[in-house]
Amino acid sequence: MNELSLRIITASILFAGAVGWLFYLPPFWFDIVLGLIAVAATVELLRMVDIGHRTVYGLVAMLVWVLLVGGHGAWVMLPAAWIVLMVGWLFLLIVYAKDGELETEFRKLAYAQWMMVWLTLFVLVMMQLHAHVDGIVFIAGACAGVWAADIAAYFTGKAWGRKKLCPVVSPGKTREGLAGGVLAGVVMAMTVWLLWTDISFGFALLLGIVLVFCAVLGDLAESTLKRAVGVKNSGNMLPGHGGLLDRIDALLPAIPATGLIWMLFI
Repeated sequence: MNELSLRIITASILFAGAVGWLFYLPPFWFDIVLGLIAVAATVELLRMVDIGHRTVYGLVAMLVWVLLVGGHGAWVMLPAAWIVLMVGWLFLLIVYAKDGELETEFRKLAYAQWMMVWLTLFVLVMMQLHAHVDGIVFIAGACAGVWAADIAAYFTGKAWGRKKLCPVVSPGKTREGLAGGVLAGVVMAMTVWLLWTDISFGFALLLGIVLVFCAVLGDLAESTLKRAVGVKNSGNMLPGHGGLLDRIDALLPAIPATGLIWMLFI
């Protein structure tokens, strides 16, 4: 089986699972599954940055997810979670770092905390959206837009890509692929939102543009992190796709940025 076939099979399974999770699970179980996804992403992140004493750092992170999921997405839980994360992980660094390792371990910790900030914000906004009017449709449109942008960028880049977008960070990405991805992603997200919600064309267009550009930044940010720690993929959890973070990296800034705008104006 070639890589493209494996990618398609894995993507199909993920898509079916995402549809069932988003549309058919009640809020409690939706939050639980979201929390499990966050835990898996955290484990993968700690392995990727290769920080020492990962198990202990993971236990502190578990408390963060218990606070957020147990609080059912209440905004008051976000600063509490960030305080636990920052203070807890910094304390562990001070306790466990050895002579000559402090600088390296601090850098790894900073990488992990930076990604965790986005992951916690993503989880909280997802829970908020799931309980919001038309929030499920918004999530569906946002995910469809991000995935369409990713697929279109890949095939557009393969067919017509010439000029590199960010060769130092992601050598495979091209400006032509970016253009194709932006167009496909905006059109896909707008189509879902306009068909199943009452938002205006202009608002849908604005959200679509913000969504796709935040998705591109999220993808490039994770690529930068992988370059910094010297890995090709965030993990090997998803056959043909690499790790879990490789698949949700674009969603981490895109969902919070556009979801907050949606909830403010809908």
